[in-house]
Amino acid sequence: MTGRAGVGRSAVIAALGPVQGAEVAETPAWDVPGAEDPALTAELILLVVCDPPRRADVAAAGIAGDRGLAVLNKADTLADSAVAAERAAAVLGVPCLPVDSRSQFGVADLRIAVTERLGACLAARAAGLSAELRALIGTASVRDAVEDYLACDEALTVAVAAILPQEGEMQAEPPPDDPALALRRARTWRGRMNGGFDARSTRAALTLHRSAVRQWARGEVR
Repeated sequence: MTGRAGVGRSAVIAALGPVQGAEVAETPAWDVPGAEDPALTAELILLVVCDPPRRADVAAAGIAGDRGLAVLNKADTLADSAVAAERAAAVLGVPCLPVDSRSQFGVADLRIAVTERLGACLAARAAGLSAELRALIGTASVRDAVEDYLACDEALTVAVAAILPQEGEMQAEPPPDDPALALRRARTWRGRMNGGFDARSTRAALTLHRSAVRQWARGEVR
């Protein structure tokens, strides 16, 4: 969470609450005389701004780039917060959501947006790891070890994590003590494998089918 002094970073963090699978941290303020602006190194940058955005906000958004999501705080003071958020998004070059941390206005939408962006970040990270591992198959000295790893449950978990949320809209991880549910999901994903979708969606369905089959098998032996 970043932004200029006085925009309400701490209040937005408190309103947002805990985020599963992520640590929410607040950077020092931007545009403080005599101080260096903070480094923005996180996978998701929440930039808190007020209307209208300032030059320092635009600079921070430029550094955040595709990792950035702007939060237009104190939306209760605006005549039309939706229009103001659209205007801010155009100026900043990143999506912007209107929020009032005191009344909780817009906080539910912010949580959804953060969850979706984090899911995409996790999928990209897992996909990159999977791609690097598969690239090693061409190296004779490690081929057997890499292929053995790619066939194990841990590698399958990474492959499942690499699937974008919209590609796995059905929850991919059934409870391990419910083999019947895992079997139903395995059959569903097998049907989607033959549904005439694009290659990426077919690979995603195959991965989720394999995951469900293994969960079913583990449940069977209990």
